[in-house]
Amino acid sequence: MFPCSPSKPSVVITTRTLEYYRVMYLRCPRLSVQPFVKSLCDIHGVPFKPYLSQQLTICFDLYLNILSKVKLRVHKALERTDLHWRLKNTCPACEYPLENEVKLKFSMMCCMDGNDSLKRLERRYDGINEDGEVKAGPSNERLDERIGGQDYFLSNEEVDKFGKAVAKTIIEELTEKDSPCMPRWKNMDEKATASMWGIFDETGVFLCLCRHGFALVFADMVRSGEQAKYALAVANLLMDTLGKDLAAGYDIGCGFEVTISKSTIGTKAKEMCYTSLVGTFHGHAHCRLCQVDHLGTYVEGNGLEDSEGCERFFSKSNALASSVRHATKFHRRQAIAAFAEHIDDFETYANLTNFLHNNYVQALEICGDYKNLLNDMKLLGIPNEGLFKEWLAEEREYLKGLKQEPEEETVQMEYYQVLVELERVEGLYKKINEVWLITEDPISGVDHTLELEAHRRHTTEMRQDLKSRCQLLERKLGISVRWKPGSDEWDKTKLMVQRQCYRKCVDRLESLIVARLFELSRMHRAHTGYKLRKHMGKALQARSQAIRTALANYNDAAAALDPPGRQLNWESVVECTFLADFDLLCDVRQDVRDQEWADPAKRVVMDRYFKICRAREEIQRLNVEIRRVATYLCDEEAYLLQKEKELAMTDPDLAHQIRIHRHRRGRFDEAHWKQLQETANLPGFSGTLKPGVGQMEQEGSGDEEDIDSDIEEADKEYEELEGIIQVSQD
Repeated sequence: MFPCSPSKPSVVITTRTLEYYRVMYLRCPRLSVQPFVKSLCDIHGVPFKPYLSQQLTICFDLYLNILSKVKLRVHKALERTDLHWRLKNTCPACEYPLENEVKLKFSMMCCMDGNDSLKRLERRYDGINEDGEVKAGPSNERLDERIGGQDYFLSNEEVDKFGKAVAKTIIEELTEKDSPCMPRWKNMDEKATASMWGIFDETGVFLCLCRHGFALVFADMVRSGEQAKYALAVANLLMDTLGKDLAAGYDIGCGFEVTISKSTIGTKAKEMCYTSLVGTFHGHAHCRLCQVDHLGTYVEGNGLEDSEGCERFFSKSNALASSVRHATKFHRRQAIAAFAEHIDDFETYANLTNFLHNNYVQALEICGDYKNLLNDMKLLGIPNEGLFKEWLAEEREYLKGLKQEPEEETVQMEYYQVLVELERVEGLYKKINEVWLITEDPISGVDHTLELEAHRRHTTEMRQDLKSRCQLLERKLGISVRWKPGSDEWDKTKLMVQRQCYRKCVDRLESLIVARLFELSRMHRAHTGYKLRKHMGKALQARSQAIRTALANYNDAAAALDPPGRQLNWESVVECTFLADFDLLCDVRQDVRDQEWADPAKRVVMDRYFKICRAREEIQRLNVEIRRVATYLCDEEAYLLQKEKELAMTDPDLAHQIRIHRHRRGRFDEAHWKQLQETANLPGFSGTLKPGVGQMEQEGSGDEEDIDSDIEEADKEYEELEGIIQVSQD
């Protein structure tokens, strides 16, 4: 039993009750202390009192403290005291290398992203500003030296190494030339993410997962949005801890590649072959050039990894938001770390072999399309597969050549538009001067003198302003004779303006398709309420009409080109899945319709080819990962049993805790072996379940002395806690 105070406790709570609440909270984070206490009161037939919630919280903190100390002693007994042991050993499929196994291009694949649902309000006193208005005063939070979060969190000091002095300068230097997707993504804009609502201290978390979904590291986003420093700190830790040949997916992976190359760890990233990718879902809104370089479909070694694991994790962790919003710093981190550990052990690990099996089935199905691909290649006159890589290279070079209009052409177009407007105003001015003497309407008898005079004055001022602008632009362009309709310069610039109008229509149509795709995906997402679905349904109806209007404008602009541009219909637009195809429409300086890689049918076949290439890579990676998992299951069970037997006589209590630790993940071993056997029985399976020789690290590191001191401190605290618990038993 656990007392609610160190001496003369009035309430004690049993260990079983606290364990029930711990497990239920981890399974349903929305369950806070108060409803649980009310449920206990209902069961025991007593009225609820608010102080009971506080007493349960005290006992629960004490219970969690004991669990953490026991866990530390177990890790010491298992010789797993390296500072980053968990980070280096959390995923058997990624981090349990075997001797003489096939070397993969990427030693480990992961993904990272930020999320702002796990914000925490900072407690402050009420303050008054100079105008006498109420504002937030100084912090009134209780001092708490505890940090929390175990080894899941990067310290704020580690993150701040990549703070304003480093990251801000880099981001401000980034332009659309560095990353063509920069205007599309808010989290590439440092100014947009530099601040957050003042009422929050921690404004969210930045997370990194391995490709199987195991949590690698968190970083608190403090009083800011998703800035570059968080991703840089995470990437730096991964390279220092996990080594070379890492690949990390990020929704702004294209921009982050430039950021990391210009940062203080740029040389390290290059030497260690760090690769930045773009997730499949977020890739929909990236430009085509970015997709060719960073989308997994075209990146050799990526396999079928979608790099979107963070979104799936956040869909679960969002349930934590209500319980950590008003928590202390320590309790917030403690809750997030406990939730992540529970997800790792009881969901991600439990579904690991199922993940491998499903990916194997998917990869085999994709590879089964190879014969159909060869037939389609024959029908389209594509002689060999090597042509697809040549087409992709040609497309990349073409897209790199798409630049903004030269400055001189921009000024010429502005001059032409001013001349067109001046011509219109001249006609209006002439008309006004012809009618301004008629001062009275012969029918109504109303005097229009003042109205006509004002109109004439406005037209005169507009005419004079346009003439001044013409003179300024003529001096800038060195024009001695003003252009007139029908002249070569007039016709040439008119065509450039039509092209610019065409590109704007393409951009408008693309932006509407982006919104439509995201709204459609949100419509089918879990936890989307009925009212929100109805609201989004109406928005989609309005969006559809806007798309039709934008489509009509696009077709009009395309028809005005010389030669006419490609016409689009409603079906081809609403069925669009990759918006990057719009990039091929934007440039009208070159007619790419005659290029083989621009042919829609051949592009579909090309994408199918690269999909098959990635599926073959996925099978190769899965063969490695499946054997790693099979070896891990054997080695881990044998190692823990050995340690348990060694301590059974000298320290039976610690041996019992090791047994509990063994059953934490070991309960899923039977299901894992069954699933692995099903995978091995698949037609086309090319791997093996024969265990290899693992390279499991059991030794400590240079931080052994620090860990030993922590163990000694934990032993002392454990003895003190036992004394406190004894009070409740007496």
